[in-house]
Amino acid sequence: MGKWILYTQIIFVLFTQLLYTHSGNENDHSDAFKLLMDGASVQEVYAQQKKCGLPFYAEVKNNWDKLSHLQQQEFEEQFSRPETDTFMISPEGYFRIHYYTSGRDAPDLTDSGGNGIPDYIDSVATAFDYSYIIQVKKLGYESPEDYGTVDPMTGDTIRYDVYVEDLRNVYGETRWYGDQINEDERVPRFRTYVLVNNSYEGFPSPGIKGLKVTAAHELHHAIQIGSYGNWLALDSQNTRFFYEITSTWLEDVVYPEINDYYNYLPVLFASNVFNYPFYHSSGTHMYARAIWGHMMDRRYGKNIMRSKWEYIRKVPPIDAIDRALRDHGSTLEQELAEFNLWKFYTGARARPDTYFIDGAEYPMLREKSSTTHIAETMFRYVDESTQTLHFHSLVNDEQDTVFFLVSNVDKDMSTNDNFYELNIFAQQRENTLPLENDLWYRLKTNDPSKWKIIPLYTETPIVDERVTKYPNPFRTGQASSLSFVIDTEDDVRITIFSSDMRLVYKDYLNRSQAFGRTVFRWDGRDDRDRPVASGVYIYVLEYDDTVKKGKVTVIRE
Repeated sequence: MGKWILYTQIIFVLFTQLLYTHSGNENDHSDAFKLLMDGASVQEVYAQQKKCGLPFYAEVKNNWDKLSHLQQQEFEEQFSRPETDTFMISPEGYFRIHYYTSGRDAPDLTDSGGNGIPDYIDSVATAFDYSYIIQVKKLGYESPEDYGTVDPMTGDTIRYDVYVEDLRNVYGETRWYGDQINEDERVPRFRTYVLVNNSYEGFPSPGIKGLKVTAAHELHHAIQIGSYGNWLALDSQNTRFFYEITSTWLEDVVYPEINDYYNYLPVLFASNVFNYPFYHSSGTHMYARAIWGHMMDRRYGKNIMRSKWEYIRKVPPIDAIDRALRDHGSTLEQELAEFNLWKFYTGARARPDTYFIDGAEYPMLREKSSTTHIAETMFRYVDESTQTLHFHSLVNDEQDTVFFLVSNVDKDMSTNDNFYELNIFAQQRENTLPLENDLWYRLKTNDPSKWKIIPLYTETPIVDERVTKYPNPFRTGQASSLSFVIDTEDDVRITIFSSDMRLVYKDYLNRSQAFGRTVFRWDGRDDRDRPVASGVYIYVLEYDDTVKKGKVTVIRE
């Protein structure tokens, strides 16, 4: 009977995957796996991986029979469980950190603390403990298989295994092993272990910063696969996008001051990537879409991301996202169009009061077409994938600019023969809708219910002043600092006063760069390095013989 239940579940999952697998050979495999099929070695392809090793690991496991015998041997050697020299138990007791004391895989063995354990390994243990506390204890995600608890049979504490070794360009990996935890479950779960790099020097987030975001990222992969469901074991292509979106978003929730996800954002805003669907699961797009989590958090609160994982126990990520949104009175279709609108309000167009809190530090969305002057203008595109964005702009005779966000919001991933035709006229025509400044437009599509269009005007408030501050209000639970974007090469001094004009803080601000813009930050502390209380504060900025004044609300959370 048990075997019959298992067979039934497998048939269900395979059938479901047929429905949710994007058609066409071109999308069957990632670029990395295509290199393997072209004869590259596993080591060569692995060396080219960026960020997280899980997607490559999952795709190879799911396509084992497509590898040569030599490639299979290379994979087993590359991905076998490490056999390290020693280990230590993390301070909170949740993790067992395995490491080498010699050779290429050994970390920096400096032990300035004198406890007999390298400082780097201490940092690994602390980062994983902290990530566990935030994700499991605070945010309520389920712990992968009772790690950190006491085994009632043996009295031993059940600990999760983390291995430290040289992973080359990869930040970290999560690997599953053994049999399915519960054969009766519709979506399989597995036990896992995690690997982190033995050094992050030269990484986009170097040193301990890289280690911290990796701990947060990979721990959540362990939670996903061990507690909610491993769709990656069934279809590594069109489901893994949400595994990476959530893990990368949680990096910023656990360690908001690091912002490693900034390194991947350009691929999401460039003009040549709009045809990549939301569910696109290759390259760095999955990591860039961590901002989906930030939009969800701001619109519905952090719990909505966890509720999507509750649904992933039974349905694929796309359906899980939609069901969680319907619980909040929305739909995936509505939110895909909203997501594209939020991406418009970034860079110089940022409106942190309404959209992304850090939007001024994101790249600006670039048009799919170059700006066109109105003269019976038509934009026509065919064979478009579902869940894609098409961004156009035009200028009328009065030099006013109109932007168009054309979104395909079809939840179905099995079609790519969509088309749209956007016409803009200087006078009213049949079946046209009015714009401002005596312009009219008409959108033709293969299915009007699967497309949404949002016209935007230059009259829409655009943040292009010389000083931009965000977020306001400054909620300390959501942002690590109050940021000022200032176009200056000079040092910037800030003076903070309370609402009754008592001096709170005065010093020069720390300078950083984000996508070519200069950002200065105040961390919300006073002259004695104490967090300021909630309230309204007056700031004075001095630079370039210029004085700028303003108010900001601080909400201590």
